[in-house]
Amino acid sequence: MPPRNNGNSALAADIKRILRAAGSISYDLSVVFLTGPQMRALNRRALGHDHVTDVITFDLGTRGKRLEGEIYICPAEARRNAREYGEPFERELLRYVAHGILHLLGYDDATAVQREQMSRQEDILLQVTKK
Repeated sequence: MPPRNNGNSALAADIKRILRAAGSISYDLSVVFLTGPQMRALNRRALGHDHVTDVITFDLGTRGKRLEGEIYICPAEARRNAREYGEPFERELLRYVAHGILHLLGYDDATAVQREQMSRQEDILLQVTKK
């Protein structure tokens, strides 16, 4: 199922490009934007971490090249990180989408080596976007 437009066709088109670049032909993906307090509550409830985070991904049954999942993003964190790293806000949002997709594909970021590998893969996926 393609991403729902909900008024932002450019973002939806970039998400589709990232999914194709990641090798996903078939997907059922939700991207949900939360406020800081909502993200903190989700992080606490789902992962036991009592702080706001930028992105949380839930795998709902990825099988082969079919991705099924939910990616929760905190735009306030994206804005803060975009300023910190000198990136456009929209590109930082797309980085979180790419990050979530990589998690659905089996990537992990528990160690420094894994975080570096994911960051490189995010950069590769972001090359297909217009941002």
